[in-house]
Amino acid sequence: MLLARIKALLRRASDEEPKLQLVFDSLVLNATAQSVTIDQQPVNLNANEFDVLWLLALKAGTIVSRIDLTYQLRGIEYDGLDRSIDNRISRLRNKLNKAPKQPFKVRTIRGKGYLFCRDDNTLES
Repeated sequence: MLLARIKALLRRASDEEPKLQLVFDSLVLNATAQSVTIDQQPVNLNANEFDVLWLLALKAGTIVSRIDLTYQLRGIEYDGLDRSIDNRISRLRNKLNKAPKQPFKVRTIRGKGYLFCRDDNTLES
C-alpha cells in the first residue's frame, strides 16, 4: 500500500516514468525496497521517515513547504498546529546523523519549509 502511494505521488510529480531509486553520491534511496544506504551501510528508517526523505530527495535543492508535505504524506490540509511532519523530520535527522559519513542534511527554512541538501552550502535555486 505504501509503495502504491509513493508511485502515485511520483506520477503526479512528473509525466515521466516513476523513479524507483535516487542516488546522491553515497546516499541511495530505493523505493521498491524502502531502503536507504549511506556508503553501502543501511540506515534503519521506518516507513514514515522514508516517505519524508523520499519526497524531499525528489525535490533536492528546492524548499518543500510543510503544507505540501502534510498533504502529500497524510492526505489532509495543514491546520497550522499539526507537528507530525516536524517529528518525522527530527527522527529522520537523528538517524541520518548516525550514519558513517553524513554529508546529507535536511534543513529547516524558517517560514518556508524544508530543504534536502548535500551540505550546508546548498541554497534554494
